[in-house]
Amino acid sequence: MFDKKEKCTSIVEGKIVSFESKGSEHGSIITVEYEIDNVKYQIKETVKLKISVIKLGFIPIGQRAEPKINTEVGSVIQVKYNPDNPNEAYIVGNDGLINCC
Repeated sequence: MFDKKEKCTSIVEGKIVSFESKGSEHGSIITVEYEIDNVKYQIKETVKLKISVIKLGFIPIGQRAEPKINTEVGSVIQVKYNPDNPNEAYIVGNDGLINCC
């Protein structure tokens, strides 16, 4: 696999074309379509989550997991890609260790 951070130096806006919830065991998949030089590409990634604490006053009573990125179909989102090979790409802001349910 390629090192995304080093090779993907260009940025483009993409459009979310699908969001598939695979359940709590497998994570959710987002598909983003982007265009470079009149050629359309797609990237699929597992959606990562951010965790926030739920409080009742000052008392923590639980945790909430929310996607780190917008997942609404039709929304515009940024994609970084390798200018030498636009198929090598990743969704900006969708990083971390926790997968979406």
